[in-house]
Amino acid sequence: MTAAETAASVAASSVSELCWVDDTGRPQVRGVVALLREDRPALAFTYADEQLARDVAAAPEVRLVLSEPRSTGGGFHPLVATGRPRLVEDPRGDVYLTELVVQELRRYPPSRLYADSPLLMREHWWFLPRLVVEIEVAAVEPIGPRTGERDHLLVVADDRRPVVHVAGIVEQAGDVVTLDIPGPTLPEGQAVLFGQDASFPDLEQWSQWHYRGWWDPPTLTVEDAPARTGLGRPSGLLQRWRRQRALERACTEAIPRT
Repeated sequence: MTAAETAASVAASSVSELCWVDDTGRPQVRGVVALLREDRPALAFTYADEQLARDVAAAPEVRLVLSEPRSTGGGFHPLVATGRPRLVEDPRGDVYLTELVVQELRRYPPSRLYADSPLLMREHWWFLPRLVVEIEVAAVEPIGPRTGERDHLLVVADDRRPVVHVAGIVEQAGDVVTLDIPGPTLPEGQAVLFGQDASFPDLEQWSQWHYRGWWDPPTLTVEDAPARTGLGRPSGLLQRWRRQRALERACTEAIPRT
């Protein structure tokens, strides 16, 4: 797949998965909305996620997985883009405002609450500063799309590299989850089975969950299971207000003072 085709697929994607191995050797996954900066995949973290952005940028290799087929455009193709991350600190929001905000408002509707007009931007100034993680893509591989609620993403740590594959849950008995993985077998090792779901197309609800444990094909022995999976009930007005206030506090506390 060419660089232009990869960029087109990123631009047409909805929610994606970002995978890396942290400095303790554990695989990590985070649901993201991938943007583009000069045709390179980029993640625009608010300062509420400062530590996450720095952890991702410190990884020797990341994998951006586009496997969610819902709410995608005509240029979308499921893929895994592998490359080195690079952190661009944007404490004044200049990069975000000039290169990324239009993409985010189009692709992630909840951002419109904070940045859909000059008045909203002035009121929510703390939403504009960003930590932008660019991915210098070195390789692109196809991946099967997720096709239903059973499908998750299995990420196994292979040294400092994340190895990924779409995996369907066949059976769960106690702390052992049996998975169906078409194609090559993933190596044995520390693993995380990641699931996410969202309310499309508004993305007002977005839930992510993890099963962590040891992968020994074809089973994952779970050491840490999620409290719940799926979207759950929509947030009420008070819950949304509290979530917005918590985001504002976290951002304002982390933004560097100049």
